[in-house]
Amino acid sequence: MIQPKKAALALAPLGFPVLATVIIHHFFHETFGENNLTLGVYSRDIYIPLGLGAWVSLYHLQDNGVSISFRPKMFVSFLALLAAIILFLKNYLFLTSLFSHSCLVITLLMSCVFLLGTGFLCTLRVKELVTFVREKSTAALYALIAVAALLNYPHILKFFWREAAYGTARSVLELYRLFGMNLKFSVTPVSFNLTGEGFAIKIIMGCSGLEGIFFFIFAFSLIQCLHKRDWSWKVFGAYGLGTVFLFLLNTFRISLFYLMGIQFEKMAMGKAGKKVIEAAFHNHLGWILYLVGIIIFVRLYRKWEGPLTQTKGVL
Repeated sequence: MIQPKKAALALAPLGFPVLATVIIHHFFHETFGENNLTLGVYSRDIYIPLGLGAWVSLYHLQDNGVSISFRPKMFVSFLALLAAIILFLKNYLFLTSLFSHSCLVITLLMSCVFLLGTGFLCTLRVKELVTFVREKSTAALYALIAVAALLNYPHILKFFWREAAYGTARSVLELYRLFGMNLKFSVTPVSFNLTGEGFAIKIIMGCSGLEGIFFFIFAFSLIQCLHKRDWSWKVFGAYGLGTVFLFLLNTFRISLFYLMGIQFEKMAMGKAGKKVIEAAFHNHLGWILYLVGIIIFVRLYRKWEGPLTQTKGVL
């Protein structure tokens, strides 16, 4: 069980990273006019799950000698870096005349990652974190998997979203056929389309299900890093089963989205109805479903893993 007081304290280190994310997102949107970095990586799919994952991690860190206290000097560094990134974004167009776009993007991404790290260190101590990691025999391995997933996710999404989106569209198509509904399937350079029963959807990059798979790999690795000291065939199997499970969850989400769209069309809800289901199912249900799915999966995995390797307080 999560203790309310300790859980509330674990939220403290998230304050500055969340503040930085909100501010940078505002100026980023003003500069690029989009909620992504030209790769379809939406902030709601990344920051919300990672924030919740960080909260769980910080909660458990308190059981391992990692204290939480405000550090004024690091806070000043955090504010200085934040101001520098804002200035960078406000003068981005001018900087493109001096430097290449790829160089500027890499600088921006690295600065933002460093800013988030600095935000966490406003309330956490590096020495305590390093000591904690050293005490875990395989912590570095799981940390490496988590960081590799985080850094390579945009590239994976860019190069493999079409295969994942195609698999999702075909899965939804076959599922509806099982229930006697023959939807039409068509392909465009940027989407896989399903039409029928008076409704239509486009399965694009953000609907591919890779977000859920990425979040699972990151979150599961983080949990293993914090609570487990060994590597076994069960861990390897868990990565595979979890990936399939999250893919099926995304298929379920889109199937439910299509079903609700059909019902709203029959009720002649018009544009208002479409906005409701788009806001609920397209914008928010995904990360909520992923989060709930991962929690369920981890709990089932702990039971499969056996009582000897369970740790008190683990999800």
